[in-house]
Formats: sequence, C-alpha cells, structure tokens
Amino acid sequence: MIKVRQKRIEEDTFLNKLRPEVLSAWPETGRECVLDEAVAYQKSLPESKNFTKALAKYRAEGKVGLFPRSGVPVAEKEIELLQSLDAVGVRLFPFTTDSYTRNLQLDKAKAGLEESVKTGKMKLNGYPIINHGVATTRRVVESVPGAFDPRSSRVANSFVGEVAFASGMTAMPNSFFGWIGGYDKIATPEECIETAQYLGRLIGYYADRGVIISTDTHGWLPNGVIPMYVNIATQIIEALISAGQGVKSIVPLMNFQGNLAQDVSEIKAAPGLFRKYLDRFGFADVLIPGIIGNQSSLFAFPQDIGCAYGYINYIAMIAALSPVDACSVKTVDEAIGVPSVESHMQTYRSANWIFNVVRQQGIRFDDAEIEIERRMCELAVSAIIDKTIDMGDGDIAVGVVRALEAGVLDSPFSINVNVRDMCMGARDLRGACRYIEYGSLPIPDEVREYNDGKVREREKAEGGKLGYKTSIADFWTLSRGVIIDPPGHLAGESSDDIPDTLARAVRLRAPNIVTGTVGVDAHVIGTKIISKVLRETGFNVTALGAQTPPEEFIKAAVETDAAAILMTSLYGMAEMDLQGFREKCVEAGVGDILLYIGGILGVGKHDFADDETKFKKLGFDRVYPPGADIAPSIVNLYEDLKARGRV
Repeated sequence: MIKVRQKRIEEDTFLNKLRPEVLSAWPETGRECVLDEAVAYQKSLPESKNFTKALAKYRAEGKVGLFPRSGVPVAEKEIELLQSLDAVGVRLFPFTTDSYTRNLQLDKAKAGLEESVKTGKMKLNGYPIINHGVATTRRVVESVPGAFDPRSSRVANSFVGEVAFASGMTAMPNSFFGWIGGYDKIATPEECIETAQYLGRLIGYYADRGVIISTDTHGWLPNGVIPMYVNIATQIIEALISAGQGVKSIVPLMNFQGNLAQDVSEIKAAPGLFRKYLDRFGFADVLIPGIIGNQSSLFAFPQDIGCAYGYINYIAMIAALSPVDACSVKTVDEAIGVPSVESHMQTYRSANWIFNVVRQQGIRFDDAEIEIERRMCELAVSAIIDKTIDMGDGDIAVGVVRALEAGVLDSPFSINVNVRDMCMGARDLRGACRYIEYGSLPIPDEVREYNDGKVREREKAEGGKLGYKTSIADFWTLSRGVIIDPPGHLAGESSDDIPDTLARAVRLRAPNIVTGTVGVDAHVIGTKIISKVLRETGFNVTALGAQTPPEEFIKAAVETDAAAILMTSLYGMAEMDLQGFREKCVEAGVGDILLYIGGILGVGKHDFADDETKFKKLGFDRVYPPGADIAPSIVNLYEDLKARGRV
C-alpha cells in the first residue's frame, strides 16, 4: 500500500519527531541547528546573499550569471576557492558536498577531512558540511558577498539542508528524481518523496517567518541521449511536491544537449509549463525568479583541453542566445579529475566573455524549427504529467509511485533498481535527441510522428536501423567534437571490436566476472556498458551496479567463483575505499582473483602514472585511465585469464 501523500507535514511532527531524528546522525554539529536563531541570522544577511533575489537581478538586467560547481574539504581552502570565483564575477556560489557526506558516512568524511588537513592534499571530492557544522560554514559563507546553493543526495539531504540554511545558504535542490536517476541505488520512490518533503517543509518553515529560500529542480537526469520531456515533467512534479510543503521560490534547471534549436525550444517551453501546473494546484504565489542552464547533463566531457574549451564556450553561446538567467558550466579539466582553482578561474573567464559579448548585442535565436520543437515539448511534458496525476487519482505523490512502477515515468541508464529502464534514444541528423524506443511513456501521437520521422531520416541516410550501439555512440559525440558519429565510427565500446577467436575461446569456458562501481560513487553508465560488452563476448557477468561497497564485490566473487573483479570509479576517492582490499580477498579465500580498476582515481589534478602505482600497491593487476576503451581491456582480461588457465 502506498503511504506517501501530497500533504503538508504537521509542524509538531516536523519539529518534535522528524528533526530530532535527522540531527541525531551527528549530534556534535546537529545541536548547532537552532531554527529561531537561524531565521534571525538569515534576516541579518544582505540581499546579495539571497539566491532568489540574486537570480532575479540577473533577469532584470538581461545578463547571464555564472553558476559553477565546486567544493573542497578544508574550510580555508574552500574560502580561497570561493574568493577566486568571486574575483572572476561569480555571484551564485555552488557548494558541492563530498560523497561520504552525501551518504551519511560521516566517520569516513571526518577521516578524509583530517587527512586533507594533515597532508595538504585534498582527500575528499567536496566540502563535508555536516562535519564542519554551522559555525565554520558561516565563516565560509561570509567570506564572499554572493548567494549559496549546496549539493547533496538523498541519504544526507535533510541534514545538509539544516546545516546549510542555518549557515546562511539560501537555495538547495530538492530533486528526488535526480536521486532516482543518478544518486541512489536502492531507495524506493516513496522514500525519495518523503525526503524531499522534509526539505520542502524546512524551507517552508523559513518562508512562514519571512525568509525566502529557493529550490532548484533538476528532474530525472537522463544519463543518455533522449529528449528532455521526462526531465522537464519530473522537474515540475518536484516543484509541486516542494510547493506543497511551503516552498515559495522555484528555479528550473534546464539541460543543454547540443542541438541549438531543441535546447532553446525546451528552455522557452519550461516557464509556461511550470506556471501551468503550479497554478493548477493552487500555488500561484510561488515565484519563478529565473531559469538556470546546465551543461549537457551527464554526457561525456572532452579530455583534450582545447576541445573542452570549445565545448564550454558552445554551451555559453547557447545560454547567451536563450532566455536563461544563469548557467552552470563544467571546468576544462572536468574529465581528468576534481578541478583546480586555476581551471575554475580560466573556465569562467572564458564563459563570461561569451555571455557578455553575445548578450550585449541583444541577439535572440528564434525560427520556425524552434516553435515546432517547443510544441512537441509542451505536448509531451503535459501528457506525462497528466497521466501521472490520473494514476494518483489527483494526488501527485501517489501518481509518481504508480507511474514509476508502470514505466510511465522512465529513463535509460538510471542507477535505481526500481526503474523500468525500457526506453532509449539516439540523435537525428542534426544532433537533436529522439526516442528510438518509448517503453511505456505516454508520448502523444503527434509527437511520436514527428520524432519517428526524424529517426527515419537518419536511418535512410545511414542505411540501417538505429539501436543500442547508436545510442551509446551518440552519448560520446559531443566530447569528440561532432554532433553525430558516422556508422561504425565509435571504437572500443562494442563486442564488434573483440576478435572472433577471443570470443569463441571465452564462450567455451564462460568465466564469471564481477563488475560494479565502488564505494558510494553513483556513476553507473560506464559499468553498465562494460557489463554488456563482457556478456556479448561470452563472459558470465554478475553486475553489481553503482554504489557498491568493497565487501559486496568480494561476497559476489566468492558466491560465483569469479575469475576477476572489474571496478569503475569516477569520484576520486577509490583509494580510501579500497585500503586492504586484496588482503580481504585473501581472507575470503579468493586471494588470487584478478583485480581491474579504471576511471578518475584521485581528487584534484594528478598524473595517471601515480594512480597506477598506488593501485598496483593495493593489489590491483591492471589500472586504466579515464576514457580508456573497453575492447583493449577485455583483450587484457582474456590474456591474463589464459595465463592462469581460466580460458
């Protein structure tokens, strides 16, 4: 039975039952979160620190503000970074919490913070806001004049919000579909909604006392090449859930996917769609102070610095030509590690140059194609939301649970085990994202006809049907400096690239392989692709997915008599996760198992050779850099298994 409802949490329940449970996770700083004192502190802050007002000012002036991502563990280093961002014109400050904090592994966050202070090397991939607490974080917030918007994920979202708002931050995402799509492997939809309702109720408490804190909606990050229809629909649903708890300021966060007309059309469609449903549900007093553009959701990012600048400035150009009021761009070294202060400054100077030069000319990109794409977006988004509302008999929270179960809300390559994952997309000849498989999505006939016509145009031009391999290839195109790849161009991501003799030899023995992303890392696409190519080659695969504790790899290896464990990691903290891993394998009786790992294996700018040395000392047989092709690693695996008599 579905228990969650679109109903405002009673104040007594919120204050006397829910809050004590949240703050008890780390009492040392939880006791610093005193609501009446925090409200008074918020009211003492200048207007420049209020996110809603700062974003609205950009809109009023017709400018594009920078809204980057950043966060380092040591408070003094965070202040240094923020002041550097302030020097290049950033007024909307991000605040990325580290992955241990996001998952309430606060003892690990504490150890990483202490090691960072001791060694001077950043061991966490963000700021451990709960460990630092209110007093320290207020000092950080007061170090620059702008407004702050922290980042977390479901497990720690409520506690992070408590500390953040008590520290003077004035915005925070409340995007439970973001957790389902990319950050929480096992949480149920009900658990995600209930967590979002807590933060919404906390923001509502402040709003009732005259302090406006906004929430930016991220929606279901697609993780693949599909139109943004589900993303926008789920952003609006998130807005309704938050508004139901008393939130008074909502900021849509729109994703750029590379096709100028499609990107601009979706940005133009969004405000009217948000307003339509907020007003329909009685939230006419909820503000939309501005729209933030976001760089290409979770697509692969160029490793070459020159290509990275091109990518960033193309996104800046789209932002300048579209009606967004701020834009989040990644740094030029995004693909090779956690960004340095210098790369932040260079990136944002470059993006600001585009923003200023283009916006000052008053150019607006508008044509008939944009209006067609806009209509398709409005029709599809409305159909998805209306179906979800109907499935909940008018209760949007109930509707979400039922719609996810039925695949009415769906998206490919999601991390969460409760997702149907029945739809898929690819690009058309001009690089716009289209569906090639709809699953159970309630896409209207008019939209399907338009979408399918664009797909057929590419199929006719290339002489073949678009499928899974096309979808994967199109995921990588922007990072390679093209809008679509010619057929068969993408190397190393398919079993087609594996020698037939190797595949035949593997199928004779079909060794068991365990795959997954280690620790609390939520990046799942790489390990899903690796698992698929391994299966196609003839291996038996136990795919553990993302956010897999080291012990689960060992348990799976023992249970399946696995010949190898292949791990991915992209959040930079695998070295901390895997201390003593080979020794634990020995204790479990699988000490001779092959261990492979690849990805971003350190925090900050670093050399792959150092990573390789570190992980080989930890007992790994092979170590791969970010962006390494899959096919050569499978050839390596075959050779290593052959040497051990396993194939």
